[in-house]
Amino acid sequence: MTNFLKKINQLDKKLNYGPIHNQVEEINAIVEHVANQEVLPVAPAPLGLLPDQFEEVVDRLNEEQKVDLKAINNLLNSLRQFLSLKYGVWSLPNKKTATLIKQELAINSALEIMAGNAYWSKALNEAGIRVTATDSLEWAKTSSTGKREFYPVVDLDAVSAIKKFADADLILCSWAPNFGKSDLDVIRAWKKFAPESHLLFIGEKEGATNSPEFWENENFVNSSSLRKINRSFKSYDFIDEQIYEIKHEL
Repeated sequence: MTNFLKKINQLDKKLNYGPIHNQVEEINAIVEHVANQEVLPVAPAPLGLLPDQFEEVVDRLNEEQKVDLKAINNLLNSLRQFLSLKYGVWSLPNKKTATLIKQELAINSALEIMAGNAYWSKALNEAGIRVTATDSLEWAKTSSTGKREFYPVVDLDAVSAIKKFADADLILCSWAPNFGKSDLDVIRAWKKFAPESHLLFIGEKEGATNSPEFWENENFVNSSSLRKINRSFKSYDFIDEQIYEIKHEL
């Protein structure tokens, strides 16, 4: 993925096809924002060609162009991988979604756990929320991307952070791993130490994030506020990333 931007822009020039060019321009803008540690104003538009779109375009091309189209479509669908490897970013926050979280859920203070480089913390902070970002930072010891924090990160594991900052209005966890049961530990700690707060997970249901037990056993909030928030956070690739709120026990 080292030459991701170079390759995708070269192929864009060769193909000279408007819809592809627009997507490449969007990727260039996204990467510029991330490289400058800036928050996107809104969620990116969907990237990549759907199968029917691909077939419609490929029929007009010669053999060399068909190879190039397949290559650039693969790259369009690989932005998330590039951002994770280059910048340690798996989830792209945006100002509109962060602002809606503040407004719709009446959030004044937030705790981000397992925050990584704390990109979401930066977005929430720019929306006017007082944010504490925390992470055990174990991953950062072996990854060069761990040296690129978007927002100051306190060295604390998730359970300890919830206990220490239990008065936060919001606890946020983005892209909990889909192995182990750290997400279940988080929920137990939330119920014990901070049951009055909102607990949000950002991820893909039964896919790239969170444990199987999490998706099988937890009850999620289905509210107009959360639906409004998620409408501002449409996934830009094949990963169906959404924001989930854990339902409070009665």
